[in-house]
Amino acid sequence: MKRNAVIAALTAVAVIGGGAAAVAVSSGDEAPATAASADRVGLVSEQGPTATADRDDDQDDDRDDRDDRDDRDDKGAAAGPGNVTAAQAIAAALKHTSGTVLSADLDDDGDARWEVEVAIGGSTVHEIDVDSTSGKVLRAETDRDEDDAAAELAAVKGAKVSARDAVDAVDGAVTSVEFDDGRWEVEVGETDWTVPLDAPRASREG
Repeated sequence: MKRNAVIAALTAVAVIGGGAAAVAVSSGDEAPATAASADRVGLVSEQGPTATADRDDDQDDDRDDRDDRDDRDDKGAAAGPGNVTAAQAIAAALKHTSGTVLSADLDDDGDARWEVEVAIGGSTVHEIDVDSTSGKVLRAETDRDEDDAAAELAAVKGAKVSARDAVDAVDGAVTSVEFDDGRWEVEVGETDWTVPLDAPRASREG
């Protein structure tokens, strides 16, 4: 009984101390015993919190990666009540109709939509409405005799900076981007920016 009590006490000490080594116990002339099970318990006890911490670190890294992606997606972040940014509205319009975007404007009459103009050639322009909440195309209308469409298309199509590039060149919630007077004009709330066609650098007007 005394030997069993001693073994139990030393086993508990081995577990608390981390089970760094085998515990030898002797009583009288009996052979020493090894507390191998205590070592294993101590090892599991040490590994448990470490493994959990590693998993937490991995989860934090994953969240950081998602945050980085979100930061990139928020360039020209959503304006007004919707969740769809100017860049996303442009992407949705081009997915519906392949061409060159001449403008994208957030409608301010309460309809919660983006109005995107996509030129496809000549004087033909597709006017595409994109829901500013869902990103779905609501309506597409074709204007085959749009004033100045051919000249604007010729200027923009070969330019280094597209409408999407112009949006990415400014910070804030873009409400409008359009080609005018040989450059991109971008609105962020009450602030107007201009972006040249040869480089994505924005200059504040006024």
